[in-house]
Amino acid sequence: MAFGNPSTFSQYIPLNNLSKLQLIFIAIEVTKKLQWDLTQIDENGLKAQSKNVLNTWNETIVITLEDHDPLITSFSNGNQLYDRGRNQKNIDAFLDLFYEIKKEESILALDKISLRDFINCETTKQDSEIEESRSITHFYSFFSIFIPTKDYFITPILININILIFLLMSFSGVNIFVPKTQDIVDWGGNYGPLTIGNHWWRLISACFLHIGIFHLLMNCYALAYVGLLLESYLKKRDFLLTYLFCGLVASLASLYYNTNIVSAGASGAIFGMYGILLVSILFNTIDKKANSSLLITIGTLIVLNIASSFKEGIDGAAHIGGLLSGLLFGVILALLIKNRTTGISVVASATLILTVGLFTLSKNSKVYIYQIIEYQGGIQDFADMEKMALESYTSFYGDSKENTLSKIKDRGIYYWNENIILLKQLDKLYLPEAIHFQNETLIEYCELRMEFYGLAYKKLNENTDKYDANMTVLNNEIQKIIVKIKSTPKK
Repeated sequence: MAFGNPSTFSQYIPLNNLSKLQLIFIAIEVTKKLQWDLTQIDENGLKAQSKNVLNTWNETIVITLEDHDPLITSFSNGNQLYDRGRNQKNIDAFLDLFYEIKKEESILALDKISLRDFINCETTKQDSEIEESRSITHFYSFFSIFIPTKDYFITPILININILIFLLMSFSGVNIFVPKTQDIVDWGGNYGPLTIGNHWWRLISACFLHIGIFHLLMNCYALAYVGLLLESYLKKRDFLLTYLFCGLVASLASLYYNTNIVSAGASGAIFGMYGILLVSILFNTIDKKANSSLLITIGTLIVLNIASSFKEGIDGAAHIGGLLSGLLFGVILALLIKNRTTGISVVASATLILTVGLFTLSKNSKVYIYQIIEYQGGIQDFADMEKMALESYTSFYGDSKENTLSKIKDRGIYYWNENIILLKQLDKLYLPEAIHFQNETLIEYCELRMEFYGLAYKKLNENTDKYDANMTVLNNEIQKIIVKIKSTPKK
């Protein structure tokens, strides 16, 4: 069992009167029988990769011809600290077949020209084959999810950043199960009034925040899986860029579609990466051996998640926006697969166009987001003045006539009139129609209150009951309109 990072195992191969060409000839035959993938062949050695086995990474086997005996080395392509003896088993299997084939007299009878021609033929065949990405489809262990390695480098870094930010939030006092909305805003959540203002950076920062530990765990799992399959195809730079681009478009889609919510999470960016993966499968640009099974799995996963995106509390706009951007980016990269630099440049240009377009639309169509906040502040002032006006009418028992008349006129009628003025000013704001309708009802309510207070003032001042009937009618109207206000759905 080998230890190290990566795990390796080496052993010398005794030549025993074999020439180097004969050794390479036999080594090629052995790798074919073991069904290893030859990746490099020349007169100085060869390199091959073993097949993936469930719950393991594959291994690279290298034979180098030195001055003395050749050295065969097997090392793990993953990040495991120990290899369960797989590297030694590779070398043992190689040597068993090597010694078996070495006994064949026909091989020993081949001259140098024949051997060199054979090696050149194999080299030409290898060079002519299109190198396909060997996607790692399983994690060696739980901890390997978080450790960067050759074709799984950016993904664990992104996962670790998400976890680190979540830990910092929890250490600062944010609830790990149901964080407060204000906490998400404070840490960089995507909130329309702030994002459209000077906090444009929230479009990206929101992609690294999560609303509870279960939200974090689900996204980390989904990101690990898609990164495992896709990063070896996109490579480090393009995987990171497309991830950020998809997250940006997802945040903008949420900003445009949602009226007044705080959104956070990596879901939009992850959906985008699944969109790229789906296109890559359809265009056969990733490991073809995985296509048939992956297509069904990924397609089903996307459909189920899109269906759940319409549930309350889930930002479906971000999910759909991320997915659509990923599908678009995937098509661009698939069509320009032979020129990846051009492909990623086109993707960046498409992202810029989408960003400018969606941000402009959001800013123009969501002006009322700012004015809703202004309106809510005004309504709080309305409630404060309503309270003072009502107190002026209910607190005069036992007081002198002059003080009571003063309270009704200078506090009661005054504040009802101030509320009417306030509501008319608020109604000039750019607001949803339902709020304009609510303002009309509140103005009518204040006018009825003013009229009632006016009759109460006359009743007390003139010491008469001739206004009682009208006051009863007004009070009934006031009660009806209060019921109407309370039954109006809150927007």
